[in-house]
Amino acid sequence: MNRRLKLRKISKDTILLYVFEEISLILILIFFGIFAYLRPKGMLNINTIIFTIYSAVPLGFIVLAESIALFSGNFDLSVDQITGFSALAAGRLLMFFKGFPPVLSVFLPVIFGAGCGSLNGLLVGGLRLNPFIATLGNLMFFKGMKLVISPSGIWADSLPPFYLSIGQSIPATIIIFGIILIFLWFIFRYVRFGVNIYAVGGNPQSAHMLGINIGRTYFYVYVLDGALCGLASLFYTGYVSAIPVNLGEGTMILAFAGAVIGGVSLRGGTGSVINAFWGVLLLGFIEAGLAMFAVSSEVRLASYGILVVTAIIIARFKDSLRNRILKPKFTGE
Repeated sequence: MNRRLKLRKISKDTILLYVFEEISLILILIFFGIFAYLRPKGMLNINTIIFTIYSAVPLGFIVLAESIALFSGNFDLSVDQITGFSALAAGRLLMFFKGFPPVLSVFLPVIFGAGCGSLNGLLVGGLRLNPFIATLGNLMFFKGMKLVISPSGIWADSLPPFYLSIGQSIPATIIIFGIILIFLWFIFRYVRFGVNIYAVGGNPQSAHMLGINIGRTYFYVYVLDGALCGLASLFYTGYVSAIPVNLGEGTMILAFAGAVIGGVSLRGGTGSVINAFWGVLLLGFIEAGLAMFAVSSEVRLASYGILVVTAIIIARFKDSLRNRILKPKFTGE
């Protein structure tokens, strides 16, 4: 009899765990429903929904970058500065070399971003520095380099039209993001590299015993992290049709918010890029909804803080449920 009660309890816990795993999607439906009820003409407009997704794509790349770092048991405090630096460095190069091939120009910010990520990777993976110290130091370094490269930013008339057109096109932006999201999902589900990242994030000692090179894995994680920040800079540039010196500023906090709300564990080893995407959409719809009510940016930031704290509390409860399901204790008949 006791066993049946235990099994029934485990079944309920499993359902509850699934609900918490998909909490970001559930919250999207809740907030969307609230805003749609209060402002049906604005929120239920298909153009509003499409534009909300489009405007969330640049931040989405940064959230994916932060999520991948968290998968490995690390984090990156410099994602916003890598984004801004990559945009300015690519913009400056295109200004100096007017004849740069247009098709190749879109890869420049990705290359600069990967280079910045490799610096983080060398410090964390090679020298085994604490990720907080390493990425905080690079945050300040890249912030300073932005001012060295272009103290006043770069405007649209200095950039090639094709370079801007990628991020200005709503269909192209959404399709490219979707392709990259599916590609990352495939890597982390079926490719050894993705499995290794989860392994070192979950238990570095066990991963080392299995023959996984932890330092090398950390290095490639930060290279991928930086490349995604470079992609974010490309689409931010098209979105605002310029490269202001403060491009990407403040998105580091939102990157953590999107990742944590999307169910990515701060302890490493668990999470999904798809759920991280739901976290991005949640932030996007909340931003759009609050903007319709002319809520100040300060109040919006405070609401994100509340969401992050709530997500952390949910994550702790979810970890407790997972442990209870994976390690059931049967006591007697």
